[in-house]
Amino acid sequence: MELNDQPEPDYAEPQRQVQRWLGRCMLSLQQSERLLKALLHDANVTVIHSGQEAEGLTPFVVNRAFEEKQLACMTLGGLVTAFFNEIAIADATTADKREEQDLPSDRLSFRANFQLPMSTERLQSLQSSMREMVLLRNEWVHHLVERFNLTSPEGCAHALANLQAGYERAERFRLELRGLAKVRVEASELMASFFSSPHGRALLFDGKVPLDATPLLNALRDAVRGSAPVGELAGAVLFSEVLEKLRSLHPDENPQNYGYVSWQQVVHESGEFGMVRCDSEGRRIPRLVCLKSTPSRG
Repeated sequence: MELNDQPEPDYAEPQRQVQRWLGRCMLSLQQSERLLKALLHDANVTVIHSGQEAEGLTPFVVNRAFEEKQLACMTLGGLVTAFFNEIAIADATTADKREEQDLPSDRLSFRANFQLPMSTERLQSLQSSMREMVLLRNEWVHHLVERFNLTSPEGCAHALANLQAGYERAERFRLELRGLAKVRVEASELMASFFSSPHGRALLFDGKVPLDATPLLNALRDAVRGSAPVGELAGAVLFSEVLEKLRSLHPDENPQNYGYVSWQQVVHESGEFGMVRCDSEGRRIPRLVCLKSTPSRG
């Protein structure tokens, strides 16, 4: 009798089912690895003009904290560790400081960092999910044959149940990562749209957005008008009280978000506000600020 004419053992078809499901599980994890690599590739980018004359992107030197060659050699466990070191952070915290080159002051240059602040509970849940995927991947790659007897129908049935349950978790993990990647893409599109606008170009090339294009002036008007007048100058209010009002009424407004060092700089460059440091006899007094004129309203 020919060898090929021998009847298949009773575990042959169950074993093929195990092989197919193992392939599905590994493909799902590989897609997750690709998503992690894409997120890390754009997590920390520095762009510096070389100083040479050329058009387009040619004269720019781009450096990434995670280059493609480095990412290609990283394991799933390494990718997960890097993800939590660089991207996923708890609310109101910052990632660990890395060694970064100083940006030159004589050429166009900028650095972009992408981070995802999240609640402590959300962060812990995500860490648990990702660590579970690393353990599953290692179990499937290194220990599946050791754990299950794939030369028996019963062993194949147990292995198949393990893979099917793990596949559901792997897919949830992949979809979760895809959602994070979608946030990254949307943030990139918003940033690209902003920097292609006149205000974005002003921030990029001049270092600050024109005040009339920001909400800072309206915030200052609210704070000045909401403060109690003091001193002999009509309408003057304590600058310290204005700052308190700003923190109370407009806690999300920060001059540094628009390229300004402080609220004091905003006052000086607004053209609408004046700062008073001395009384009529020239004596130093606590800083006062006042609205020079009522802006016209259309």
